[in-house]
Amino acid sequence: MRPVLISLRDPDDPMAEQELRCFRESSDLPALPKVHAAETRLDERLLNSYDLFFFGGSGAYSVLDTHGWVHNMLDFFVMVVEAKKPAWASCFGFQGLALALGGEVNRDDARQELGAFPVDLTPEAASDALFSGLSPTFPVQLGHHDHVDRLPSGVTLLATGRKIKNQAFKVDGAPFWAAQFHPELRKATTIERWRYYREHYSSSPEDAARIDALFEQAPDTEECQTLLRRFVALHR
Repeated sequence: MRPVLISLRDPDDPMAEQELRCFRESSDLPALPKVHAAETRLDERLLNSYDLFFFGGSGAYSVLDTHGWVHNMLDFFVMVVEAKKPAWASCFGFQGLALALGGEVNRDDARQELGAFPVDLTPEAASDALFSGLSPTFPVQLGHHDHVDRLPSGVTLLATGRKIKNQAFKVDGAPFWAAQFHPELRKATTIERWRYYREHYSSSPEDAARIDALFEQAPDTEECQTLLRRFVALHR
């Protein structure tokens, strides 16, 4: 098996290495190469070089940005789906996949989710190869401004949130799952990431202090972290 993380962060962003470590540890892979979408053309050659794809978050960017590499990433999502390559996408990757397949993504800072929140599995999750067997409700790590307000056609909703409805889906007929939340993160690594990006999410010292307290009081998310190990086990 040849897995790869497609990083959607700047190459010099310290959180790019943190994210790689989190994906590798949460998926229980001994090694995981990383390719930066911002500096590498995502094309058929890359598609054929790997058997399993992870797509992560992007603290400084939005899928609504007009950067050339973002458009290339959206096209690559479609290529991965059409090739039926096993793939998982978190957060920014979730939003990008939804947008690439025809969904609607919007930014609304008033609805941002930062910290650990519960999600509820849909009835369809009970028969899903990856989500079946999980608790009906469990906490997940979240950190985002943008939201998938309308899912594309041809996907199955697997998890919903209390504040933001669309939290996880699978592409019908392809082994591609995506979630607004981060199964690669645990409480400690979410706090580490928040502290690095805090000015991106809040310009108010008072608001930042409030979010600090929320993170410290939040539960850990062990059950959610089993998703990536399950995903790898499905495709060994």
